[in-house]
Amino acid sequence: MKVSSKIIAGFLILMLVALVALANQLSVIHQMQAINHDLSEINMNVASKALRMEQLASIIEEDSRKFFVTRDAIYERQIAEIRQEFVSNLEFLANSGRSKSVTSETEKLSHALANYSDVFNRIKSDDRVSDPDYLPADLSIAIDHLHAQAEITYEAVKSSIRDQVARAADAGGKAERISWIAGIFSLILGLIVAVVIVGSINEPLRRLTQGTRAIAKGQFWHRLPADGRDEFSEVARHFNFMAERLGELDQMKKDFVSHVSHDLKAPLASMRQIMHLLLQEIPGALNDQQKDLLRLSYNSAERLAAMVGNLLDIARMEAGSMEYEMAPHNLVPVVESIIEEFNVQARQKGIRMQFECELRSAFAECDRGRIVQVLVNLFENGLKFAPSNSDIVTSLRSTSEGILVAVSDFGPGVPDEQKDKIFLKFHQVKYGKKVAGQGVGLGLAICKTIIEAHGGRIWVQDNPDGGSVFSFTLRPAASEVLKCGQTA
Repeated sequence: MKVSSKIIAGFLILMLVALVALANQLSVIHQMQAINHDLSEINMNVASKALRMEQLASIIEEDSRKFFVTRDAIYERQIAEIRQEFVSNLEFLANSGRSKSVTSETEKLSHALANYSDVFNRIKSDDRVSDPDYLPADLSIAIDHLHAQAEITYEAVKSSIRDQVARAADAGGKAERISWIAGIFSLILGLIVAVVIVGSINEPLRRLTQGTRAIAKGQFWHRLPADGRDEFSEVARHFNFMAERLGELDQMKKDFVSHVSHDLKAPLASMRQIMHLLLQEIPGALNDQQKDLLRLSYNSAERLAAMVGNLLDIARMEAGSMEYEMAPHNLVPVVESIIEEFNVQARQKGIRMQFECELRSAFAECDRGRIVQVLVNLFENGLKFAPSNSDIVTSLRSTSEGILVAVSDFGPGVPDEQKDKIFLKFHQVKYGKKVAGQGVGLGLAICKTIIEAHGGRIWVQDNPDGGSVFSFTLRPAASEVLKCGQTA
């Protein structure tokens, strides 16, 4: 499924859940409105009718007493009207569809009214004279029964109303619970949908980010999974194609550099040898101008040979064919001999080469030639950038990390943002104008590869007095490191 389809599907699900919750709320609101309407209108009418019948029972008793004392037709008509109103109220209660108890009590009240009517008519037909203070016993019993049943019916109606109020409260509580459940369910479902959508987007983006970082590091063999049918799979396929093409171009570049370096090595060696023989005046004597020109050409050939050598080393390192002959070597005389070689160049530039070491010997498990190559690169960099009348100080000491060699100068230094980049291939720090003989930016990359192959590390930091300090560590050999003045 495409990413856009996933997002649309997620929003549709959330909208569907919201619509279901809205429909449920509307249904609950409709039910509550119906219950409230029932309570506010019908129940009030029923309650008023029941209360009215209780009042009518009292009026019937009063009018019955007056009628049998006076035999006045007016009271008889009033009793008839009251009975008619009583019957009308009974019919309203019967048709209101209240609870079973209200219906039952309404029927009993109707029978009580009918019983009163029968007793009233029978006594009226007997023409009995009644005591003004007392009703006939059978009529009094009938009226008392009617009055009592009216009260019972009224209580039944109130009980029915209380039951409906309780049901309304239950319905409200149920609606509240359903609302909470629907809200929590919607929230959980929304979170699940969000997690699924974010996961389906975040994971491919994470892989793509890792892939771009790998390509930036030159790992052109890195590939992304591209077996899906969404947009990220399409991007991954194009990314893999790009990485494949970059790998091919990088390999072509490596092959070109390697072949050109090999092809240049032999002619350069011949040129250097010829110029060396000419400078020794073996073919014949030279004047001073000719010697200066040959010396310049010879120095240029030496720099070109060093560049070709660096290119060959880089090609070997990238091919994994760089060979190291590991053996215990004392670094103290190694450093001293290289400093002695660079003293001539340093004096010509007005630079003093110093060596600080408190160790009589410092044996490291290393390839002597490769470590010499590292030191030569560091000294050459120091001589290129150190100002006249300054020092290049080399220190050697033992630390918990191993044998530490540091070369410090008082040059322009390395900016903080460049301290890691200068060990990359072809990277150079820009100091305005290019320094003569600055090279192509391979020396430090080769140094880093050599030191890491020895199990050490190399880094640069600021010199407190200005300039830079290039340091590297090597693992000590099995031989004991002795300080000056100690004997084995």
